[in-house]
Amino acid sequence: MAIPGQRFELDLDADDFTVRPLNEDFSHDLAANFAVKEVREHEAETPPPPPSLKSSKSGFPEHRPRRNISDFKKRQQAGAVPARPSISSRVEPSDRAIAHHVGKKYGVDLETQQKAEISEENKRRLAEMSVEDIAEARAELMSNLNPAFLERLLKRANIDEDQPAQEAWPRDDRDAARETQPAIIDTDTSASLVEDKQVPTTSIHFPAPPRSAEDYTPLDTDDPSFLTNLKSHYFPETPHDPSSLQWLQDPTEEELKESLYNPEKDSFLASALRFGFNGRLIAPRESLEIDVKQGLHHHGDDPSSAGYTIPELAILARSTLPNQRCVAYQILGRVLYRLGRGDFGARGSELEEALWSVVEREKPIEVIMSEANRQSGHASAKAHAIEALWLWRKGGGGDRGVLKPGQRVAK
Repeated sequence: MAIPGQRFELDLDADDFTVRPLNEDFSHDLAANFAVKEVREHEAETPPPPPSLKSSKSGFPEHRPRRNISDFKKRQQAGAVPARPSISSRVEPSDRAIAHHVGKKYGVDLETQQKAEISEENKRRLAEMSVEDIAEARAELMSNLNPAFLERLLKRANIDEDQPAQEAWPRDDRDAARETQPAIIDTDTSASLVEDKQVPTTSIHFPAPPRSAEDYTPLDTDDPSFLTNLKSHYFPETPHDPSSLQWLQDPTEEELKESLYNPEKDSFLASALRFGFNGRLIAPRESLEIDVKQGLHHHGDDPSSAGYTIPELAILARSTLPNQRCVAYQILGRVLYRLGRGDFGARGSELEEALWSVVEREKPIEVIMSEANRQSGHASAKAHAIEALWLWRKGGGGDRGVLKPGQRVAK
């Protein structure tokens, strides 16, 4: 829709900005100049020729040489910029490679020759040294070197020279000397350095010759002193700590009475109840009758009782060994399933509430959740953790076992 109007010219140089109307003919000519006309194409008589490309041997356009030389090139041609040294790609052979090549070509073993020269140099220096110099050198060596390391060096020297090490004690008195006296190492090449040096037997092990078969007698495994006889009969010279074998011995009557899972007790703590691999509760008397071959015995508070308590499983769940975590997750998942299903009592019963309180105090479910949410790690441990969480929810105990912030007892 066109808006009617009149064109005018405003004289900005005038004081009163005089308005002068435009001529009608001039306005038509101005409008014709600014009008958009129809675009017409001119018909060409001949088609334009295709672009011509210069052929090259490589098939790619050739490099166009520069008409103007850069300033860096000018300075380099003038000698202001030093030329870049060329890096040689040739790798010099090592000394070992040269020695191998010379020995293979000319039959000369440079390594053996070098060892002989060093040995001659050492012998010459020893011949020039006085007794005081030798004693001073010996004291310096013994103060700076470990006796066991020095012994290994001397043995290695004997092996290189095909000379057996000399024993410092007679063969008949060797066993007694090994128990009461320190050992003395002596060789031909370094006897003057270590003839009086004593090496403690605690850092050096002397192998004993094998004994005859007649010296061995069968031992009775039912004998109460079986472990002591085993040590004194087969390993008389090996040091040991008797307390390290305490776990192999059967518990005494006093230890059985002090056990938290003693069948003679009238009541038991919920944290002392033991479970099997299938999550079933093991009775106290049954725990003492289970064979150790079933794998339910371990080095816990009560090694004579089979099964795992919830605190022990919570500790295994935090183990750095994946196989121990897998066992803990597997048993915990089955215990939580039975606990939520009501196998240990109805909802709200004394035993059921006591077991849930132990679970919430030891917090094994939080550990299982952390294992299941790992992006990487042991695949089997993560699979067992996911299975344990599924059993926990499947048994209906998903609302118990994890305390919320500020709670003492889950509801």
